[in-house]
Amino acid sequence: MEQTIQSKEFRLLTKGLRTIFTILMVLMIFALTMIGVLLVAVFIVTEKEVHNILVHGQIAASIHFGGLKIELANQVANDFHFSKWNVMKLLFTATIYIALLLFIVVQVRNVLSNLSKGIIFSGTNSRKMEWIAYAIVFLSLTVGAFRTYVTYTIFEQFNLAELLVDTGLIKGVAYQFTGVNWTLLLCGLVIWTIARVFRYGAFLQDEYDATA
Repeated sequence: MEQTIQSKEFRLLTKGLRTIFTILMVLMIFALTMIGVLLVAVFIVTEKEVHNILVHGQIAASIHFGGLKIELANQVANDFHFSKWNVMKLLFTATIYIALLLFIVVQVRNVLSNLSKGIIFSGTNSRKMEWIAYAIVFLSLTVGAFRTYVTYTIFEQFNLAELLVDTGLIKGVAYQFTGVNWTLLLCGLVIWTIARVFRYGAFLQDEYDATA
């Protein structure tokens, strides 16, 4: 009786997690769709048209660095320089990363679906978990460069680097595009290790089924 209750609780847990990841999947698909619309809009609209809109409007802008929020002065915001090429590169890069996150979410959702059906130690689960691990390791090696590129693009649009140097308080601004997110890297290695355990478990299950 106790094992039956635990089995039901496990299935409810996996189904609940699968629902959460389904919602995340839908949100990411929506985000990719919106980025696609923005890419088309940026491609069609000329820089001159954007500048005309900015001239006749009032810009309010702020920049977020982790838990720090910086409100830009009106003069800085009004000096915003729209560069179609930079914005398109930024949107394209964001598309790649959101697509990679979507891939991870889909794989996790598939593994949870198998677990809710009682399929635990299987080659399919092992392969999906390995792909999740590889994707997370890739993110750990590149997410720093992506965040730096986003900061660089924003600074270029508002000419913030020059403004900061002109204050005399800062000697120069440099961008570091290399670095490793050790937390993500460790998570990727742990998931890869678990995937190998699942693969070995699937091997033992096949051996048992063959001899039973």
